[in-house]
Amino acid sequence: MDASNTRRKTILASAGILVALVAANTAAWFVLRGVRIDATQEQLYSLSPGVREIMKSLPEPVRLDFYWTREEGADNPQIRSYAQRVQEFLEELAAASDGKIELRVVDPEPFSETEDMAKAAGIAPRALDTTGRVLMLGLSVRSSTDMLESIPFLDPSQEPYLEYEIARRIVSVGRGKKSTIAYLSTLPEATPFNPRSPQAGGGKNILLAQLDSLYEVKRVSPTDVQIPAEAAALVLVQPRKLDEAALRAIDAWVVSGKPTLVFADPWCESDPDARNLDMGKTGAGTTYDLGPLMAQWGVDIKKDMVLADRGSATRIGVQTQGGQFMELDYLPWLTLKKASLNAEDTLTERLAEIHIKSGGAIMQRADATTSLRMLIQSTKDAQEIQSLKLGFFGEADRLVRDFKPIGTPQALAVRITGPFESAFPAADGARAKGVANIVLISDADLLQDDTWVSADGQGGLRAIADNGPLVVGVLEQATGDRLLSGLRARGGYARPFDKVEAIRKDAEMRYLTREQELQDQIKKGEMRINELQRERGGAGAGVGADGVLVLTPEQTAEFEKIQQTSALARKELREVQRSLRADVERTGSLLMVLNVVLWPVGVAALATGWITLRYRRQHGR
Repeated sequence: MDASNTRRKTILASAGILVALVAANTAAWFVLRGVRIDATQEQLYSLSPGVREIMKSLPEPVRLDFYWTREEGADNPQIRSYAQRVQEFLEELAAASDGKIELRVVDPEPFSETEDMAKAAGIAPRALDTTGRVLMLGLSVRSSTDMLESIPFLDPSQEPYLEYEIARRIVSVGRGKKSTIAYLSTLPEATPFNPRSPQAGGGKNILLAQLDSLYEVKRVSPTDVQIPAEAAALVLVQPRKLDEAALRAIDAWVVSGKPTLVFADPWCESDPDARNLDMGKTGAGTTYDLGPLMAQWGVDIKKDMVLADRGSATRIGVQTQGGQFMELDYLPWLTLKKASLNAEDTLTERLAEIHIKSGGAIMQRADATTSLRMLIQSTKDAQEIQSLKLGFFGEADRLVRDFKPIGTPQALAVRITGPFESAFPAADGARAKGVANIVLISDADLLQDDTWVSADGQGGLRAIADNGPLVVGVLEQATGDRLLSGLRARGGYARPFDKVEAIRKDAEMRYLTREQELQDQIKKGEMRINELQRERGGAGAGVGADGVLVLTPEQTAEFEKIQQTSALARKELREVQRSLRADVERTGSLLMVLNVVLWPVGVAALATGWITLRYRRQHGR
């Protein structure tokens, strides 16, 4: 009887707990539906401060039309879940706007009026399969004055940049009069069609097109520098071949204390004067030239040196000196993560990743009167290398073999503030004095499309770095409204195996160094064999029955020894190449087993032991 009552009480208690959980879950659905907790390391799912400010500062209402063909995308889990996240994000934007943003979710069903409306708004259908089914997943942003900006297709692979792309379009249609930017560049505004990479297309530079949509961009000719008086900021891109009149005009602008953004690159690969000499190399480069101005600002970027950084190097496919094709770190091309971005500066605190190609180290001069504040820096595993080692004569594997880190991080982008004097004296010999308001970046290639955007494989482009938000953020701060300065990518969704990456870099360094030693040994052996061949007709050499010169016994013994040594060297070379892959794969497999198998099994064992212990205690009582 006691056992029966106990069993009945247990069943009733379990049923009561189940009912309570269902009730609590139902209540939470209605009461806490809008409550969100973001526990990710980089706050991937929270609105940036810049976006919240945009929502509250819009001068006029904006309507968002989110087009999403639910039925066509219902059988694709990735698309369906991404569309749901986009809708939730848009709802959060609308909620933060105090009624300034109206959100409409539209299902453009095939052959309907809503489909025609979506096409008229610039939404591009994407083919789902070969049966003719198409998917629409896009956004149109329209102001009360009927200004329209659209995102033709919301690519799931571009989710980290969703916030920036949507906010940029809201600002573009929702703000009043555009600020004026003076833009002086020696680089082309359009990317020519590249037959070697036809999928990349060509056309106007994407970042410059974004600036045109946000600002009134006034082009300034390098041969006739006339900076508009109404300009709120000046942008200098790879200044070179400027006459004294041009340098004086720039100097007067900077001395006046007006905001200036400078891209001064010691090895600019995107300059049309840098001819691409070889398909397999990284091309040639040109250097900047600002005359005496940079010295007056208290900084220096060596024109014949670029910064290599093993800790941030980008991997590319190369052919090593030994003739092997492999993926290798290209030390001057940098993928700079959060650790390289100043977390205490409002410009860079919310950025996630910046890509730079062959930038220079920014140094403060000993006689500087200005102050520098680092915005972007390398890791401590960095070294300055001669720019002559790049381009046509560059060998990625040699850069790795010869790499010797200096052990301290080097600046790649800085703020320059503080007092300084003009570079040009007046007629009476006096120099005008001013206070610097400069952001200096030692790379101009970061503005180019192929540095920070990539083809998505379906005729579109996706952002792969925060280069665009970086430039827009500088100009937003310079123009004073600062609406977009807080925008950033939503961080990295993929969590790399840092330990594997470090082991891979060390293994590559050992491999390439030993490979070079073995290659030198093999070449010396081949040279000595050739010398012995030439010595056949020398003293002590004889003539065989067939009239061919033969080696002496001593020469024959040396010949065989060299051949044997070369064969052993080639065998070791193959073993070194195999060991490189084995070390990385073995460590990666070990970490995968730890993360995927052992840790879950360990947690399950602990849980099982705890449950068993509790059961035994209860059973014992």
